[in-house]
Amino acid sequence: MKKTRKLHPGERLISWLLLLFSLFLFHQAYRISGFGGLSTPGIFPLFASGVMVACMLYLVCDNWRIARAGQEQKSRLETVLGKLLPLKIVLFTLMIVGYMLLLQPLGFLLCTFLFLVLSFLYLGRLGLVKAILIAAGAVGAIYAIFHYLFQVVLP
Repeated sequence: MKKTRKLHPGERLISWLLLLFSLFLFHQAYRISGFGGLSTPGIFPLFASGVMVACMLYLVCDNWRIARAGQEQKSRLETVLGKLLPLKIVLFTLMIVGYMLLLQPLGFLLCTFLFLVLSFLYLGRLGLVKAILIAAGAVGAIYAIFHYLFQVVLP
């Protein structure tokens, strides 16, 4: 009995984006030296990106065939975004962006300490005291290693 495959939400979109990326890489590989012969510098990147394009074309056509066969119900944008970008990932990404923005004004040690405490509280579901102790230990270890062992001045 043949098992039929169902498409996951967003699978067709991702395969199309990867096909476009593969075509871009193929174009860039061609621009390295053109196709003057088998010993030119761009032949390996051209071959590798050509394999990528061929594989992605196969995948896009296969996904199209599965969707046309009616095995996939049309998924709404919320379903796709819910699968690809869960709220926990979006919020943690925003925390990383905040860390990057506050790194210069607050300095490395304080900003890293705050980021770790908030990360442990959010992701690890630790208590405040435990999160502070673990973050302080990690920042202390980072400081000791980089300042004394590598002799690097941290910002």
